[in-house]
Amino acid sequence: MKVFIVEDNSLTRFTVKTAIEKLGHEFIGEAESFKEAIDKLSVANPEVLLLDIILPDKNGLEVLKEFRKMNKTTKVIIITALEEEGLNQELLKEGANHILKKPFSIDELDSALKKI
Repeated sequence: MKVFIVEDNSLTRFTVKTAIEKLGHEFIGEAESFKEAIDKLSVANPEVLLLDIILPDKNGLEVLKEFRKMNKTTKVIIITALEEEGLNQELLKEGANHILKKPFSIDELDSALKKI
């Protein structure tokens, strides 16, 4: 699968990129902010978007809403350390396909990718 990640922490991005490639998927891009994500996602065509909730300029829910206006078919996995049931329900309502809690293992990432 072609995977794009939106995550503000460079170490997390690197770790996830490495895991994606180890699992045999293609890492096609990354962004660390809402603005950068929307700019890059307007031309990238990922099969899977890994999206963090906490970003420096806006939150992941806003990125998800904007992304869904551009792309309704890409699968979206939310990656977050937040534990808010109401937020999780809203993310799923807005088009997230799966929520993966940080910290997660490569096996948990693999399982999430297989589920979607």
